[in-house]
Amino acid sequence: MKKLLFWVLTAVMLPLVSCSKNEGEVTIRLPEDFRENNIVVGHLTIDNMMSANSADDLKVVYDTLEVKNGVASLKLDAAGASRYEIIPPTVMMSDPEFYALPTDNLEVTVKSFDPLDYEVKGSELMEDMTAYRKITGAIQQEYTELVTASEDVSPERAKEIMDRYDAAVKKFVADHPDSPVVAFAMTELSGDDFNELYGKMSAKAKSSILMPFAEAYNKQVQSMLSDRAAEQERKAEVASGTIVAPAFTLPDLAGKQVSLSDFRGKWVVLDFWGSWCGWCVKGFPALKEAYGKYGDKIVVIGIDCNESEADWKAGVKEHSLPWINVYNGMDRKLYEAYGIEGFPTKAIINPEGKLVDLTTGEDPSFYERLASFVK
Repeated sequence: MKKLLFWVLTAVMLPLVSCSKNEGEVTIRLPEDFRENNIVVGHLTIDNMMSANSADDLKVVYDTLEVKNGVASLKLDAAGASRYEIIPPTVMMSDPEFYALPTDNLEVTVKSFDPLDYEVKGSELMEDMTAYRKITGAIQQEYTELVTASEDVSPERAKEIMDRYDAAVKKFVADHPDSPVVAFAMTELSGDDFNELYGKMSAKAKSSILMPFAEAYNKQVQSMLSDRAAEQERKAEVASGTIVAPAFTLPDLAGKQVSLSDFRGKWVVLDFWGSWCGWCVKGFPALKEAYGKYGDKIVVIGIDCNESEADWKAGVKEHSLPWINVYNGMDRKLYEAYGIEGFPTKAIINPEGKLVDLTTGEDPSFYERLASFVK
């Protein structure tokens, strides 16, 4: 599951230092089987989380607390609203965490570290956060178990779980529009879903100490939407058939120079690939089928990128690629000229030498468009 600023949760902690003067306090009740005499709690301010450019910029503070009769007490940092994390005796997938203002008085009850089960009381934020985690936690655990149980995860099964997670987040936001947790919950949604909800946030929800998370994510989303709009504009321009396909001359397997202009008057498919690219390899059967189907109606040119000449030749041989194969190697100029954003990318060029389609990724709809062009 996507988590905003996930690297913050896994950053290397700094050496122990004591907290500054504070007002609030947290009572931490530990599991019945907890036998240690001390428990460690790390924290950093939300301002620091937002301003840090790397893990080295994080000013994490550790406090070692004495445990008496299964209970520890923590003084909250007066420096500002912070994220706190209780560190279990052994490494776990996730740790109990809570957010607090310097003046809060909270009670954290850890029922179990493994599996993680805890609740936080004493503030509207953390009581709502506990309710939110009860709703989403089981789904998140289901997803974690799926991806850790096997390397061969069904994409359909993974998507079904993620869709349920997203639906649960949306329902929580709809049912609790004024909750201070809304600013956090929305950051777990896709850019489009987040963008829709962000514009509808209530004034109370915006007053949450977690609002900086939503603001930071909003900047990422707006940048993504801007990039997507530019990409769609580019695709529309390509589909218009007005762009002349960037020229190239590259060596084939025998060292002969092959130019795009050699094939003017024919439909040309360019396949930008590399033997290092799993999805490129997975796409070869479909491309071979199209190559056999259309015969001399199309020319297919495989353009190898981002690997050594030896690896390219070995890849062509291993996968028995029957079309024209040329080597681009480490030169970025050509695929930058085509606006390539990922591999594989396939381009369709009409007999007049104009780009009419550019497809990123292994997308079956590419072959539907190819069929509509090559009649």
